[in-house]
Amino acid sequence: MRHKIAACLIFCLLTISIIGSTVAAADWPMFHYDSSHTGYTTDAGPLTNNVLWKYTTGGTVESSIVISGGYVYAPSADNNVYCLNATTGHQVWNYTTGGYVWGPAIANGYVYVGSDDHKVYCLSAQTGALVWSYSTGGYVYTPTVANGYVYIGSNDRNVYCLNASTGAQVWNFTTQGEVYVPSVSGSYVYIGSSDSNVYCLNANTGAKIWSYSTGNYVLSTPAVSGNGYVYVGGYDHNVYCLNASTGAQVWSYATGGIIFSSPAVANSYVYIGSEDNNVYCLNAQTGAQVWSYSTSSKVLCSPAVSGNGYVYVGSEDHKVYCLSAQTGTLVWSYTTSGVVTSAPALSDGVLYIGSFDMNVYAFGTPSSTNSSNVVANGWVPSPTPAVAAIVVAVALTGAVSFLFSMVSNPLGSLGGKAGEKTKGILPDNIKSWLEDFVESRHEINVEAKIGASYLPTGPEILAYGIAIVALTLAFSYAEVNSLANIFEVLPLILVTSVLVVLVQKFVSIALMRKLGVWSEYKIWPLGLVLFLVTTLAFRVPFSSPTRDVEASHEPAEQAPPSSLTPEAHSLSKHTELFEAIVPASEILVGVLFAGLFFIILKSGFTLVGSTGLAMCIIGSFFESLPIEPLDGKDIYDHSKMIWAAIFLGTLILFALWVLLL
Repeated sequence: MRHKIAACLIFCLLTISIIGSTVAAADWPMFHYDSSHTGYTTDAGPLTNNVLWKYTTGGTVESSIVISGGYVYAPSADNNVYCLNATTGHQVWNYTTGGYVWGPAIANGYVYVGSDDHKVYCLSAQTGALVWSYSTGGYVYTPTVANGYVYIGSNDRNVYCLNASTGAQVWNFTTQGEVYVPSVSGSYVYIGSSDSNVYCLNANTGAKIWSYSTGNYVLSTPAVSGNGYVYVGGYDHNVYCLNASTGAQVWSYATGGIIFSSPAVANSYVYIGSEDNNVYCLNAQTGAQVWSYSTSSKVLCSPAVSGNGYVYVGSEDHKVYCLSAQTGTLVWSYTTSGVVTSAPALSDGVLYIGSFDMNVYAFGTPSSTNSSNVVANGWVPSPTPAVAAIVVAVALTGAVSFLFSMVSNPLGSLGGKAGEKTKGILPDNIKSWLEDFVESRHEINVEAKIGASYLPTGPEILAYGIAIVALTLAFSYAEVNSLANIFEVLPLILVTSVLVVLVQKFVSIALMRKLGVWSEYKIWPLGLVLFLVTTLAFRVPFSSPTRDVEASHEPAEQAPPSSLTPEAHSLSKHTELFEAIVPASEILVGVLFAGLFFIILKSGFTLVGSTGLAMCIIGSFFESLPIEPLDGKDIYDHSKMIWAAIFLGTLILFALWVLLL
């Protein structure tokens, strides 16, 4: 268990290194950036198509992605909305609705999503827990949040205004067609409808202020600029500029195809895509074309414009494009494996976008997600990979231990002559190697160890080195999702691993030796294999490359009494108590260290505290499992009550950590 705790502490140290610098990324809290859906942020955009990470969902990612507080919220056609770590792409939580999920919006710690199951959902941004839901008569599209209200469009022909805190309906307005994404600016709501109209409504009452007919469906979301104009695309191939107060047309511009894309407005220019395969830049005052860029297919995606002068947009040709906002010159492109209609989102120099290939992509450079950003968030695995890692580790440990016992003594359970005869079926050298692989208990010589005090032996020094290297690489890999970023955290995690392995292990081993129990830190081949498997497969290191093994009462029968301390003599007289208390104390040391790191976490050292907490909780829980050769098995065999208390305690801690942190 102590080695487990060491792994735990390693987690914690690596957290510490990472937490060193924290810079909050800029938010992109709803479709097209804000409630007026201008699609423009003063934040910079990436000048490279380097993929920092990608996350695969269970369905196409067609709708908009949002970012808030260092987390990405992405919808998927697999009926889920996902919360991902913006730096690493690791899943934090997901929530399943009854239908296709449209782009979310986030405000005041809550995530709002519409679904094809006819509902809008309010979820906790931290945990994904349901706060409330509201049912309409049709599909619910991407919500807009403003001034304490949630505005949603539905294909039941209504736009709804709901109280953002309770979900109670404030008002609804009925059109003659589907209503898509509402835009809110000041005291007004602007919507497009498939009844061919653009509407302006009172945001507080839903009363109609004006409407403008384009003569065909309006699938585009209006963008409301600060200069008093509304820009919107039409099914009739036109881009319209309307007076925001009166609805009067200021100008229109004809493209060669249907416009589903929503316009972005920045620095006196309008950027919009068309089904004629082009991205257009128009003068916001006159509607005159400034430039156009031709892709290889329809552009349904709504462009995003960065503060450093670039336009980001996707196309049905499977590509994501970065264009110069001034000239339309191609800066870079990236080919995904599917159509790109998801609206781009920009945050802290990184571009986030989805594709029909079921992936969420993050584009940027390691410098754009600087080390302060990489270390900004704590590491907590999502429930699914955490459970998978547990199942695999338990299954493999149990299977290997069972096979070892069967091979070394197949008829041992029968006892008598049959059991005795099969006891030596394997040569001693092979049996010793297998025993060391499974348990790492081979050749513990108490007589030779007594008197060595707290100084590490030669094999222990090797074990410390292997543990430090393995932990450093594993937790660096778990913390980041791009090998380009791993070098940013590697030095700090190395320092953390050294401190955890040496300091925490010393405390644990010193405690046992003080009690007269020889505790030795050894390489655990089986644990190392499990450690690598769970890290690579699930990014959840759920094992340990080393372990602490004890010997006192068993070798005491052969050891001269003079070589044992009085405490060891006393323990040898109470075998069952010894074999329950010693491993239990090792697990409890891990729990105590978890408490220490929880205090660090709550003190504001997010990454240090959360990673240390992870190491300790994982180690304590893993070691409490009642399978050979873990401490939980020794405790279970000699005191089922003590085992049950420890196992349930560590299980609850593990569940709370994964689900709540």
